[in-house]
Amino acid sequence: MSSERFKTQELIQETLRILKSEELPGPITALSYVPFFGWLFLWIFRKTQKFAYFHILQSLKLNCAFIIIYSVVWFLREFPVISWILSLIKINPIVTDFISYVSWIAFLCYSLLGAWNAYQEKESTLPFFPEMENELQKIFKKIRTGSP
Repeated sequence: MSSERFKTQELIQETLRILKSEELPGPITALSYVPFFGWLFLWIFRKTQKFAYFHILQSLKLNCAFIIIYSVVWFLREFPVISWILSLIKINPIVTDFISYVSWIAFLCYSLLGAWNAYQEKESTLPFFPEMENELQKIFKKIRTGSP
């Protein structure tokens, strides 16, 4: 056995120092793409850094998009009236399962791509993100103003 005891307090302090500092921007920022809660981790420690903030927002948008898509799938699958109508025309389990699988695969691929870009310290947007964001803004603007 070693005569030196493992010092947990020192390990925690050193880890917090690294997280709050500007050291290792790529690997630490890549953690923001851990599904669902990675962005929150970085929001706590590095939200003031421009590079980290870019990836925090992009990861948050990715997570929100997945949650919205999966909520729609859940609604189509579980809401009794809609589920019954879709099962009458024989598309409910096929379509909802397909959308579910494709959304999971796309979410994980986008998360890996974003993490890879962050690890390489690139500020590049994910493919199709600006286009989807513009379309959603147009839709919400039409809803808000009531224009067709």
